Amino acid sequence: MSGATLIAFINGSTGGAGAGVFDFSEPGAGLIAIPVAALGVTIEVWGAGGGGGYGFFGELAPGEPEVFPGGGGGGGGYSKTVLVLSGDDGKIINYIVGTSGPGATGFSVIGGPGGFSNVSSGTSGTPYIITTMTSNGGQGGNSGQVALQGAGGTATGGDTTNTTGNGGAFFTQTGATGIAGDASLTAGAGGDGGELNNGDAGLNGRVRMVFTF
Repeated sequence: MSGATLIAFINGSTGGAGAGVFDFSEPGAGLIAIPVAALGVTIEVWGAGGGGGYGFFGELAPGEPEVFPGGGGGGGGYSKTVLVLSGDDGKIINYIVGTSGPGATGFSVIGGPGGFSNVSSGTSGTPYIITTMTSNGGQGGNSGQVALQGAGGTATGGDTTNTTGNGGAFFTQTGATGIAGDASLTAGAGGDGGELNNGDAGLNGRVRMVFTF
């Protein structure tokens, strides 16, 4: 068992309020072992939010100065799967948490896209067979005469829910909100566009697994 797996296993299954709950929002990859005697699991996956666009001062026409704020970043997609487990103790689930999209600067103008988040079967030992869930990150906000939000990320692989992230609104400087999952938890919101400065970064993606016993 790797160090990352051991830490996840301990944090998620040692009793108390956190028993059977694995909730990851730091970017990167890891894996967990299905806890002993787990009867079911709900898996939620959010893609990361896109960065906001750059805001600048320009002219609509000669002699007509105007502020052109950057558009907000798009929100990450969201997918959800609910599984019944039987005799699956110790089998492996891999996960990736997407990295937030950077805000635009005067050199990039458009905010960076958010990274995808993903959950899939393990590939060694006795892998647990699960349809791969992928929630893509939102696109970065644009700059110019129209403050256009980045488009929301798509989502695939969930057996109950696959929702495209919020985004794509015209004349919208605010970053798109993250999709609400179970217990109204969210992740992957887009960053705000800049007024006369750089855009804000989006928020990281998220992977949450709740086991029942």
